[in-house]
This record gives sequence, C-alpha cells and structure tokens, in this order.
Amino acid sequence: MPKLTEYRLTFRAGFHLGIRGVGLEKSALHLPADTLFAALVDAHRRAGGDPDVFVAPFPRLPLDGAPVEGDPPFRLTSAFPFAGRVRFFPMPIPLPRWFTPDTLRDRRKAIKGIRFVSEALFRRMAAGEPMDDRLFPTEPPPTPTTGVALQGGRFWLTVEEVADLPETLRTHPRTGKPLPLRALRGRKLFAQTRVPHVTVDRITSASEVFHAGRVSFAPGCGLWFGVAWQRPEETIPGDGLTYREAFRRALAILADDGLGGERSTGYGAFGWTEDEGPTLPEAEPDGLLCLLSRYHPRRTELPRVLLGEGTAYELTAVGGWLRSWGEAAQRRRRLWLLAEGSVVRADAAGDLVDVRPLYPASNGRFPHPVWRYGLALGAGLKEVDRG
Repeated sequence: MPKLTEYRLTFRAGFHLGIRGVGLEKSALHLPADTLFAALVDAHRRAGGDPDVFVAPFPRLPLDGAPVEGDPPFRLTSAFPFAGRVRFFPMPIPLPRWFTPDTLRDRRKAIKGIRFVSEALFRRMAAGEPMDDRLFPTEPPPTPTTGVALQGGRFWLTVEEVADLPETLRTHPRTGKPLPLRALRGRKLFAQTRVPHVTVDRITSASEVFHAGRVSFAPGCGLWFGVAWQRPEETIPGDGLTYREAFRRALAILADDGLGGERSTGYGAFGWTEDEGPTLPEAEPDGLLCLLSRYHPRRTELPRVLLGEGTAYELTAVGGWLRSWGEAAQRRRRLWLLAEGSVVRADAAGDLVDVRPLYPASNGRFPHPVWRYGLALGAGLKEVDRG
C-alpha cells in the first residue's frame, strides 16, 4: 500500500493561485501537484542544484523526440485543506458509483456542492460503501447522526471527526461552548476575498486600483500534501544531497519566498511540518484508482486507462506564465491534465511534460525544458456493495 509522508503548510497571510483567464480576481483553494512540483524544482535550482539532474530519474515527454522512461524517486499528491487533525480529500467524480438515482435526484444540489470529503468518508468510499445514508441532513436540519457539513456544504465529514476539528471551528466564539452539529454548516475553514492594490505608472505617476484574490485559512487550518517516497536516500549526482534532503531544502526556501502569485505583497509564505502520513488503499491489478494528483497519461497508456466500467474523469487546462533565469517571463504551452478525484485504471503511471513556449517571442527555441508534473498517485477503489 502507498505509504505517504505528510507535509502540512500553514499560511501566514493567505495565498493567491490564479485560476481564470489573465485576471487576478480569482484564486484556487487547493494547490495542484504540478504547481507544487514546478515550485520545488525552481527552488532547487535557486539553491544551486541542477534541475536537469533533479528530474533525470522521472519519466518524461520532451518537446521533441521519443518519451524517456524512468523510475521516479518520489510521487506527490496535490495539496488539500486540513482542519485540526482532519485531512480532507477531493470529492471523487463518478457520483452514481456511491449514490442511488433517488439520492442523486433529491440531493443533487447538495452533492454537487461538495468539494472535499474527510479522510474517514474517503476511506469508506474507497472500500466500496454506499454513501446515501452518510450525507449531512437537509435544511432545516435535525441533529445530524452520520454526516456533518462545513462551510455551507463544501466540506463533508463524519460526526466522530468533529472532535478533531480546531476548537475555534467547533465552539461558540463568545461562550466557548460546543456548537450544535447543525450549526457547523456555517463555520468556515477558509475565506476567499478580493484585496485592493494600487499600481503606479512609472512615467505619468498615475495610480490605478486593481484587485487580487486571496485565500486565508482559519486558525488550525491550512493545506496538506503527501509524498510517496520510493528512494528518498538516493543521492542526486553532483549535488551531494539525497532527494529527501533536497526536497526539504527546497520546501524551506519556498516557505520564506512563498507559493503562488502576488508574493511581493506577502502572499504565499508559510510554515511547514513533516510527519507520518496516511497509507492509501492499494488498487487491485485490474481495478480502479481515484487520483489525488493531476495526471498526464503516457502515450502507451491511452486509451486503456480511461476506458472501462467505473472510469470517470474531468479534464483541466493548465497554462500560465513561467519564470526563467536570464529570460523574460513568458507564457508556457497549455497542457490538458486529468483533475484530482478522477477515476482511472489502476495501472495509470503518467510522466513529466516539457511545456516550454514555442512562439516568435522565444526566438524559436526556449533555452531549457519547462517540466510540468503529471504522475498518477491515488487510492485504490473497491466495487460498491449494495447488498
């Protein structure tokens, strides 16, 4: 079974991760694995390491030429919210797998609004349990007995896990007494706001106001991600550090520099901890895998990993800007990846993809590869038993 090392990120002033067009008004809630990996490679380079050597063991799809096989020293998940001792996972995509047609008809709006499920519920889903009777109740709710909602239904957890939430989430802010379970629906793990900023024209000194989205977390909340180490003590040639040491060094650099956009205004800086993480359910050889990372199928994996009973997936377009030493900031090529929560065949592997730009501004050839992470890591799923 894949054993994860857990890394928890607690943001000091929130973070910004753009998700829509070229504007700054929207920010994503979670941190995708491809963004996290790119930041780690860049931090490794800024610490004096060679990024080409760092990624050499990973399977890769170059800009031109044949795919390169590899055996990665680690795989990582995307970073998802946590609240106290409760880890949250992405809501799996194929809803009919766990809910009857009647439940989907009567509770579709509530079910479609769930973004994240707690670890206890995710493990029940992976074990093949129907989830109809574990949903949080309808409005106006009686006292929940199985399922509890947070943040208007965006988070779903069990009654037993409420005790593991931060005290500030589960108690009244003035009296300190425990809140009724039905009242937790209004409690927020995070807040998404638009923060005004001012830019000043260098020539005319004219000012202009713009807004940037910011995600800030409640006390005791933040993001967690897992790393499935395969060869943590392997030494990186020419660096003298093991992959685990280089990973920690890069994470320490990012903690000070920040993750995401608008870092010059204080966004993205965080504290971090490393600890023993969860063990993911193993997938059967011919079974299904629920992705906890974004995934780019290798050419040899298509269309097999996406076909068959039980598979369901969502595609996400990944674009944006790249930063390179000695080069102006440029747009990288857009890449389509399978989103977290997608369900694919268990033998999904994935690769890194070179997304360096190809347009006149790059003079025909960008000077180095720009790798985007697309390795599959997830939890095995069992067939749902409806008796």
